[in-house]
Amino acid sequence: MSLFRILHRIVSIYELLRPILFSLPPEWAHQLTLNALRWYGYLPAKRNTFSNTIEVGGLHVTNRVGLAAGFDKDGVAIRGLSKFNFGFLELGAVTPRAQAGNSRPRVFRLKKEFALINRLGFNNQGIDALIRKIVNEKPRVSLPIGVNIGKNFDTPLEQAIDDYEYCFARAHTLVDFVTINISSPNTPGLRELQGMQQVQSLLARLVRLRESSRTTNGKRTLLLVKISPDLAERELENLCAVVRAEGIDGMVASNTTTTRPTKDGGQYQGGLSGRPLFPLALNCVRQARSFLGAKFLIIGCGGIWDPSTAKQMREAGADLIQIYTGLVYHGPRCLREISQVA
Repeated sequence: MSLFRILHRIVSIYELLRPILFSLPPEWAHQLTLNALRWYGYLPAKRNTFSNTIEVGGLHVTNRVGLAAGFDKDGVAIRGLSKFNFGFLELGAVTPRAQAGNSRPRVFRLKKEFALINRLGFNNQGIDALIRKIVNEKPRVSLPIGVNIGKNFDTPLEQAIDDYEYCFARAHTLVDFVTINISSPNTPGLRELQGMQQVQSLLARLVRLRESSRTTNGKRTLLLVKISPDLAERELENLCAVVRAEGIDGMVASNTTTTRPTKDGGQYQGGLSGRPLFPLALNCVRQARSFLGAKFLIIGCGGIWDPSTAKQMREAGADLIQIYTGLVYHGPRCLREISQVA
């Protein structure tokens, strides 16, 4: 059976199963989906190859649509996800040590808004567990893989740089890019790292670590920064200036928002993603492009769910785009349609 026919069948199956999945608590449904994707990875279907790639900001991708961080934090379904029409995958976020995250319930659906609110709090098995999965799976995967890194919940903010350094040191020789997550709203104090002094120290140290430990073949892992859509324009301008000055390669704009652009969701704490986030993320990309210039890598993320939103994000200045919540509500069809136009 051809890959196209297999994927078409999966699209149809998801549309049949979605009402069942949506009858379950969001975290249960997500874990069930990840397990299904893990088993799908063992099927003898053709996977993505680099036969027709384009180079974007140092990444060689088959198309401009990637999987956003948060969907597969621990690399459970790397092989299965690689068989879909993604151009690249971003795993994580992970921290140095495994942690359970915040108490449940901590993921909420806003079905009328096609949105999610999460207050997960970097729940993950730790960087070392993820690295073991990457080492095992990467020989079978031919598309770029990135890792999103953060600090442990109980690490004091003044010591956060040590957590990022540990994660980066463990990951950077094995992946194509590392994203520094300083914008999750679900770890207390984390967004303070977007301040001028804190972010400059953090980025400078990670860049020095990368330059001092390049692999023997000259591999230069891309360093990206994931930012909040809630930054004021002047805050974003200052952050972009630091990012450029310190030699960072790219920016992911953006993370979830703590604002509530619509009436629904006000009763839940956490970061909002999905369609209501799109205008904020779009504006964030547009402003970042104006501050960073034409040649700086920007990945647009937030509320992208169809060809129209993907096109708008590209026109705003995103070189690549990422999806997550769109997949939850629209399934593999979302990815197939977007990848044709992005």
